[in-house]
Amino acid sequence: MKKEEFPTFLNEQPTIIFGRTGRELLIIICGIVGGYSAWGSVTGSLHDFIGQFLGVFLAIVLVVTALVVALTNIGSRPLEEWLVVWLTYVVMPRVYMYQPLEEEIDEDPTDEKNDSQRSNDADALEED
Repeated sequence: MKKEEFPTFLNEQPTIIFGRTGRELLIIICGIVGGYSAWGSVTGSLHDFIGQFLGVFLAIVLVVTALVVALTNIGSRPLEEWLVVWLTYVVMPRVYMYQPLEEEIDEDPTDEKNDSQRSNDADALEED
């Protein structure tokens, strides 16, 4: 009979390499790729020393931002979850206004009764 192994640590993410989880590695790699792309774009546009400096500076900023987002936990939750919560808070409206729909009148344009017949019908209902 084959033995089955059940996971015991369901709330923990497995580490892949260097003790980092897949989520952290993905964010770090995206930061590195974004930094490299930004560096290549800026240095391709500006060929002088300032272009090189701006390209390297922008690449470093993107990589450091990715590292901070990947490695920072606040209240046992990753920073990108807090960023989504904050963005949802900013986008949602502050005031909700209740405006009921106007009641539709029971007049059918294809109805062949004229106004005098309708008033006679209403008078007959009031008498009952």
